[in-house]
Amino acid sequence: FLVIAQNNAPSMSEGGTGNKGENIPTSKGGQPSVRPFGKSVYNAALAGKIIPFFSHFSLSSSNAERILPELKKQVDIEDVFIIAALGWLTVPAAGLPYNSFLKQDTTKEFEKTQLYQFSTHLAQAAKLALLVYGIDCMGIILKTLGFRIAPNMSGTAAKLVYSTWLARRLQIFKHHLIHKALSKNAEKTGQAIALNQVLNGFVFACLALFVLDVLSVEMGFALTSVVAVGSTATLVFSLASKDIAAKVMNGLALALSDKMYEGDYVEFGDGMSGTILKMGWLETKIRCSNELTVSIPNTMLANQRIYNVSRCRKSQVTQCLRFRYEDVDKLPRVLEDIKGEVRISCPAVIVDGSRAFRAHWRDFRDDYLEVVVDFHFDIKPSCEAYWNNKQRVLEAISRAVKKNGIAFYTTTGTFLTISEESQ
Repeated sequence: FLVIAQNNAPSMSEGGTGNKGENIPTSKGGQPSVRPFGKSVYNAALAGKIIPFFSHFSLSSSNAERILPELKKQVDIEDVFIIAALGWLTVPAAGLPYNSFLKQDTTKEFEKTQLYQFSTHLAQAAKLALLVYGIDCMGIILKTLGFRIAPNMSGTAAKLVYSTWLARRLQIFKHHLIHKALSKNAEKTGQAIALNQVLNGFVFACLALFVLDVLSVEMGFALTSVVAVGSTATLVFSLASKDIAAKVMNGLALALSDKMYEGDYVEFGDGMSGTILKMGWLETKIRCSNELTVSIPNTMLANQRIYNVSRCRKSQVTQCLRFRYEDVDKLPRVLEDIKGEVRISCPAVIVDGSRAFRAHWRDFRDDYLEVVVDFHFDIKPSCEAYWNNKQRVLEAISRAVKKNGIAFYTTTGTFLTISEESQ
């Protein structure tokens, strides 16, 4: 690579000019000198740059002599103490007089007062100010060590830190207002959750746009190369985001419909049932009775029938009983005894006529007489109280049958067939 053919080169004197006017270094004898290839055309990415980079961080005496004067010139230690005091002493200083004097006239705790909220926000702002102060000091140190620092780095960091903190405080205040509204109308929980998610997305979008604007204006960070991805990439992105947008819209519609919310026990039209653990933008997590957690896309739930068992305030227990034809004369007495035993054993049974309270001889079958009992209770279905109450109903039926000296029909022995519904 380094040999220059003399036969093809014009005559050159020391420091003469070669082809096309290129200056070629020559030796004293007029022969071209060797020019190393790597130093002229190869630009290394890491080779020979790692150790020099870390050498900037070595705190030698010369570096310390340069850093300390710059820090003394820019940093005022009194500022640091004032900001630190505001950050860590504001809340205790505000709570001391309140607990000593003002609390005697009220039962409200200091943590629930507006004074506590004000002092907490002031303390948080002071702690963030100390963080920005530290970023200033770090910028001074790095610039002194020879690093290239953006001139607006400190102001940009302050804007980013405080805008993020403000967005977070807005989210907490929004959550407080929604929780306060729900305390007056608990039935609107689903709409409140959806509204909370929409407002969270709006706050996040505003924060992202503000951050991008700050980076573009203050730091010269351009997004044109990122956004202008061409028509092909735009098409790919549109197709890929189609399903995501559908899931988000279905999740939002599901929350706004108020059909269910987190903590509800629901049954779906396809047979799936369980407790709602989380309703997200894209999917809903359900814990089944076998303790397995299933994540179902919102698009699959949008068009299904949903039976919200948790919102039922009343339950039903119905049984189909079989008796022998030999006991047909005893059936009227047995049915009255069944209703009497259920009244005594189950205080939550509804007997005011608004719900069914039946024990009826329903039909003649080929080999047995069919009796159906149907009772309703002021107990929520699918809970521990419901199953305990159902057991008391079965025990009451068994006592009434035994009291009349009859048995259930079966080909092998006595038995009870059970079918139940919940409403």
